[in-house]
Amino acid sequence: MALGRHSAAWDISLWARRADAAEEAARVLPQCAVSTNLSEVVESCDLAVLCTSPHAIATAGPELKKLLPPSAIVTDAGSVKAKIVAALESVLGGRFVGAHPMAGSEQNGIQAAREDLFDGAVCILTPTASTDPSALEAVRALWSAAGCVLREMGASEHDRAIARISHLPHATAASLVHAAVGANPSLAELGGGGYRDSTRIAGGPESMWTEIFLDNREELLAGITDLQTALETLKLALQNGHRNALEAFLYDARRLRSQKPSTE
Repeated sequence: MALGRHSAAWDISLWARRADAAEEAARVLPQCAVSTNLSEVVESCDLAVLCTSPHAIATAGPELKKLLPPSAIVTDAGSVKAKIVAALESVLGGRFVGAHPMAGSEQNGIQAAREDLFDGAVCILTPTASTDPSALEAVRALWSAAGCVLREMGASEHDRAIARISHLPHATAASLVHAAVGANPSLAELGGGGYRDSTRIAGGPESMWTEIFLDNREELLAGITDLQTALETLKLALQNGHRNALEAFLYDARRLRSQKPSTE
């Protein structure tokens, strides 16, 4: 949809596993060719973008190698990179370039799509020493055309960073729901903006997030350990009635939260 704003530059074909999903995509994106036949979609493509679950992306290499033209470039949108990059690069070589656009919400499916979804969003690319320079340039052009601001880092560095700023927040939101309303679900009816905002992402699809958590579990566990430390600090200040310690804890959080990320 984002690339559809540049229809003169991009000829887009989509693959969907289910017929009903393909029909829905065709209604929402009439300018695109849509099919449930993967071979039909990729047999003449120049650049393939994999947007399935992390496990499906990581295991797609052998089939793609059989179906894609030898010169076709491949990228993805998976949120855990080390396993995906290792798996696909071993099969596809330097024409695979890992990517992770930091966009989206707890919603899924074609109905959650919008053409400005990627505008201003960071897309992290994870090239390696084996990456073909022309493939990297093509993938840069793709995500830039979608509206993203590009960053590049190693796959393992990506997984450490994203565990903290994406996977840990989701785990925290899910835990907060359990702690807040698990014993009495009717309390959710009383929730205002604070509850809704802090737990929104817990509404994401559990099957996908289970894969993500397990694929990046070591980095996520490190983040959970630091979260437990922060909660213990807060708990201790409350137990002891230390106003200054509590105020310092909240001030530091507000200060850190207010820092604006650089987009240069």
